[in-house]
Amino acid sequence: MQRRWSLRTRFVLFATACLIPLIGVVLFFLDRSIQRNTDQIINSENTIAALTSQNMTGYMNGVVDTLDKIASRPEILSLNRDESPTTLALARDVRADVAGLLLVDATGTLVSTSGPSASLLSSIPSQLQQTIATGQPSASGIIQDTDEHAIIMISVPVTTMPDATTTSGQSDASATPEAAPTAIAETEATGQNVGALIAVINVSYLQDLVVPYARGRTEIAVVNKDGIVVATAGIQNDLTGFLDRERENISAGLEGDTGDFRTEDGSGNERLGVFSPIQSDVNTWAVIVTVPAPSAYAQSLITQSIILLIGAAVLILFVAVILGEFTARQMRTLAARASAIKQGNFNVNLEPVGSGEIGQLSEALADMSDQLARQMQGLEESHQERARQASQMRDLLRRTMRMQEDERRRIAGDIHDAVSPLITGALYQTRALEMTNGSTPEKVREEGLRAVDKLLEQASDELHGVIFDLRPPDLDDIGVVAAIEAFIQTIERAGLRCELDVVNEPGPLSPEVRLGIYRIVQEALHNVVRHANADEAAVRIESTADRLRVTIRDNGSGFDPELSRRPTSLGLLSMRERAVAIGATFRIVSKPGSGTAIIIERANTGSLLSEQVLADLMGPTPTSDASEITDEMPTIVPSEPVVANDDDSQESRST
Repeated sequence: MQRRWSLRTRFVLFATACLIPLIGVVLFFLDRSIQRNTDQIINSENTIAALTSQNMTGYMNGVVDTLDKIASRPEILSLNRDESPTTLALARDVRADVAGLLLVDATGTLVSTSGPSASLLSSIPSQLQQTIATGQPSASGIIQDTDEHAIIMISVPVTTMPDATTTSGQSDASATPEAAPTAIAETEATGQNVGALIAVINVSYLQDLVVPYARGRTEIAVVNKDGIVVATAGIQNDLTGFLDRERENISAGLEGDTGDFRTEDGSGNERLGVFSPIQSDVNTWAVIVTVPAPSAYAQSLITQSIILLIGAAVLILFVAVILGEFTARQMRTLAARASAIKQGNFNVNLEPVGSGEIGQLSEALADMSDQLARQMQGLEESHQERARQASQMRDLLRRTMRMQEDERRRIAGDIHDAVSPLITGALYQTRALEMTNGSTPEKVREEGLRAVDKLLEQASDELHGVIFDLRPPDLDDIGVVAAIEAFIQTIERAGLRCELDVVNEPGPLSPEVRLGIYRIVQEALHNVVRHANADEAAVRIESTADRLRVTIRDNGSGFDPELSRRPTSLGLLSMRERAVAIGATFRIVSKPGSGTAIIIERANTGSLLSEQVLADLMGPTPTSDASEITDEMPTIVPSEPVVANDDDSQESRST
């Protein structure tokens, strides 16, 4: 069969075809946006690098100018050990960013100091030699002072002439401070480097020149040939990795080149960077500026775009489905109804849909469905009725056969255990007398006959008991209470002390109810004698205007009520079935070691069948399953000694 596309499918395919160019346009503009962001980032980095270079250059040149002015002082030029410390201290007070000043002679020996320890000189021997030898300022790399502070040391030469004199004929040593600069200026061409003046700068001051530009995820590093001088937190946390990755870019910046590059951080994220030289009076440094590349966060942008595209696609497809559904709804509805009728489902609501020919087709289909539904409903009801009747017959036959077998087994047991031994004993006595052939002495013969007579009398009593159990004559003559009282007397002869308590003797009862109550009491007391190991029992019959309750209690060993749910508990099952047959509820209240109470209760309808019993007889026979019967009145397992009912707790004994 050829498969044709539905209208809804066609709408969905059309909407999908429209989405393809839309996705292409979005991806194109997304790519252009990433490229524009890349260009903007590089321009921004170049600006930051230029500003950082300008700040660092201005600062370093300013420090050098300050040191040159201090180095031109006469007490500094003369390396005066007495006066130079005062000058260094005053200069240090003027420049708060200068952590200390040191003055050394041409051999690198400390002349005077203000602030730092002389031990720092051991960190820059090559720098001092270069400054004194070349007469050019220079700066060190990062050094840790005695307090573990990061510092750099900037040195300038102290230049003078050994025999230089001022225009007034005074020596440099005796010249006034105001005249010293003039003397230096006049001897500059032939001056001699007699020592060096060194400034100790805390790196934190240099850090303040860089941090303001490191906003967001921007990372900045200022480097020299010895390594990193100043860096932001991201680079500080990965110094070794940064130097290894950016070795070529750092070298290019130190050589005076400017450019941009792509790199990765320690986590493998792509970053854009630029490098630029910092050329000051001290030496050439370089600045490296990096920020995350757009591709690093473009993933989230792409994810957001995809989510938006998916949302738009879902919305467009939803609209397409709705339009297709609205367009083809009438035809699909009729097709679905026809398919349901074809499969035998006649419960579909077939209200007319559409108009014109579609409306006529819908009405005809609805009429056909109604007729078929009525016919199928009649057939189903007939089938269910037959099945119900068959089930009732099977249940009735099964219950009847089981009850008959139980009665036969009990009667056979009673006759076998009680009557048969007595008759057998009488038979043996009789045969013994016969075997003597009349030679037995008269006295012995009379004793034997009396023994036979006693055995036969006992057998007769036992047979009367069996007959009484089968159908007590008092049950129909004087009522169920008298019959139970007579049976209790029989039970007491078996050694069980039992008493009967009647509260408002019940009125006339139907034969079925009388027999059911009697049999339940009979079976319950039999169980007490046989299984409970009890020496006391009680039967209580209570009758009110609307209820009849019978309670059988004992003080025996008790048992777990869950055992009563087992199919092998035939005595308990028999009592439950009899209770159900007369429309009564059945409860077992027991606990191991605390005795047992059995309670039956029914509506007091007198000699008439109750509505429930009548309904049970007319409807399906109640099942004899133990779990279903006990669910009608839940089994109670008390934690205290068992009593029959809360209403008679003052009159009942603990069992």
